[in-house]
Amino acid sequence: MGKVGFRLSTKKFAAVAALLAGGALVTSFTAPARAVEHKKMLVVGFDGMDPKQLRRMIDEGLMPNMKRLIAEGDFRTLGTSIPPQSPVAWSNFITGQNPGGHNIFDFIHRDPKTYIPYLSTSEAVSSDKSLKLWGDWQIPLGGGEVLNLREGEAFWEELEKHGVPTTIFKIPANYPPGESKKIRSISGMGTPDMQGTPGMFSYYTTHPMENADDISGGHVYDIYFDRGRATSAIHGPANPFHKSGEDSECPITIFRDEENGVAKVVVGDGDDEVLLKTGEWSGWIPVEFYMLDDDGFGGFVRPAAAPAGLAISGIVKFYLKSVSPEFSLYCTPVQIDPIDPAQPVSTPPDWSKEIAEKCGRFYTQGMPEDTKALEGGVFDDGEFLDQATRILEERIGLFKKQVDEFAAQDWGFLFFYFSSLDQQTHMMWRCTDPSHPAADEESAHYPDAIRHIFERLDYAVGYAREHLSDDVDLVIMSDHGFAPWYREVHLNSWLYDNGYIALKDPSPEAREQSDFFMNVDWRRTKAYALGINGLYINVRGREKYGTVAPGAEREALENELVQKLKELRDPKSGKLAIKEVYKSDDVYSGKYAKNAPDLNVGYNREFRGSNQSALGEFPMEWFSDNTGKWSGDHCIAADLVPGILVSNRKVRYNDPKLYDLTATILAEFGIDKPSEMIGTPVF
Repeated sequence: MGKVGFRLSTKKFAAVAALLAGGALVTSFTAPARAVEHKKMLVVGFDGMDPKQLRRMIDEGLMPNMKRLIAEGDFRTLGTSIPPQSPVAWSNFITGQNPGGHNIFDFIHRDPKTYIPYLSTSEAVSSDKSLKLWGDWQIPLGGGEVLNLREGEAFWEELEKHGVPTTIFKIPANYPPGESKKIRSISGMGTPDMQGTPGMFSYYTTHPMENADDISGGHVYDIYFDRGRATSAIHGPANPFHKSGEDSECPITIFRDEENGVAKVVVGDGDDEVLLKTGEWSGWIPVEFYMLDDDGFGGFVRPAAAPAGLAISGIVKFYLKSVSPEFSLYCTPVQIDPIDPAQPVSTPPDWSKEIAEKCGRFYTQGMPEDTKALEGGVFDDGEFLDQATRILEERIGLFKKQVDEFAAQDWGFLFFYFSSLDQQTHMMWRCTDPSHPAADEESAHYPDAIRHIFERLDYAVGYAREHLSDDVDLVIMSDHGFAPWYREVHLNSWLYDNGYIALKDPSPEAREQSDFFMNVDWRRTKAYALGINGLYINVRGREKYGTVAPGAEREALENELVQKLKELRDPKSGKLAIKEVYKSDDVYSGKYAKNAPDLNVGYNREFRGSNQSALGEFPMEWFSDNTGKWSGDHCIAADLVPGILVSNRKVRYNDPKLYDLTATILAEFGIDKPSEMIGTPVF
């Protein structure tokens, strides 16, 4: 669960290091067979669009463009993945396989040799080779890299082989983007910020909240003004020139004018500054993190004659929350700058720069809506919606540009992704549902938050219809639907209380403070839950301290757990908490099925596995109310949250799946699907 390290491994690093051997790479290329050259196809991904919500919005007259599209073509529910988690579902679509073929089973996987959880989609691999200097300083001799852990061939690789002009914009589970000679792509969900995290905001205030040290996804800085002036810093990537790997920093100086309710933020050595009113957002501000100072190492000051490569650039936006009586300034996670990326976010590498020069800089972070700032109390509901709306409008602007360029092409394929509906439905379900445990007086002010997103996405559909000719295949799809999340299920607590997990220290104090399974006695444990839906048997010979024999003993334990879990009732309502427990051997196929959790827990509507249980914690209760801002979810039984498939073409099946859509794309271009793809064309 560590950070993805940003190493100075770009062309800038090459200029600094001058120690790495280089050479020209010569390749040969044989022209592939051409596909159907008259075909044009646009697939738009609306993450989290739910079929029931869509029908309701159409009936209420909010989506006239979708209504016309359905009348011309078709509307089907689209079967999602098991489990219906975004990286799993999108990987099904990307590869045309189930998780057994692409090796993504959850947001979180575990190493059976250590039981340590790790993020499933990407991994940072760094070199520990360095030239030792003196003190704590060194010159790194090898750059690091980030690996995409998704296996299986992406469908656009087949399009590339057959010469189809292809653009893939922000599809999830595609970081870092794979190398390509022809494909244009921008990475999406999974793309980190400059600190290598999913998103780490900064918050500068004269009055830190009591829970400041416990906020996940952000740093709170206690600042002090002296005659209207305060200093602090923006934290950037780890400094590879320092043995400790401490974060690099970019200094900021803040001036406030309490009388007029404004503040000025000066970034770095003063080349960039921004003046903000209370409640105002800045545009994109470049920030640079210098690894060497005037003396050669560390600090803020750029050397007078610094060679290229001593700095890494990023971009941020500021939001001035308040000036007085207390001062509060929010800063976005430091984004990889699309104009000068410190890590690759596009193929070809300079395509992100080309887009930014045409449309302006944009969020490169995978899921930029700052849900952590809302959960931590840095944003209120209105401020979160303001930021999320700005992100959606930025994305719509990028979409229009891509559609315009696609319209000018003779043939080809375009995929474009929108994250807004998924992220805002997660956070704003409670605003539309007064019965939710997290509904309160503030949330009641925003009953139309989700409706507004549907309206804006309908505008995007209308733009595509207006600017593309009628012979272009237009497909609107989502990876899953949505449901309310009222009650948390602490599955590991249930496993402990029913004798499947043993703890070293079972005292309430130890249970409450335990995380990452640190309190588990593995030599007496039979089964454990990890991730949102996964449940593993502690199998002898597979796990480091396995206790359950493979074969008949393992199968008997699986059957016992399936039966008991499907009988688990919430004592508060009497409702069954779990609709289905899937045996991985029954639902997965492919060479990586052996890496799957042994069981996948499909929760009933209104229930979901708790965040505490997902990371190996053991609350005292089995159930609790979900009183958090994250109030809607989809990580439940797959048949309860299908996605959508809307097209200007008739669909011949009533129950298409994500991987069927993959096969459809290839078939529309006259390409035979590879043998490992399991879908069937739907048109």
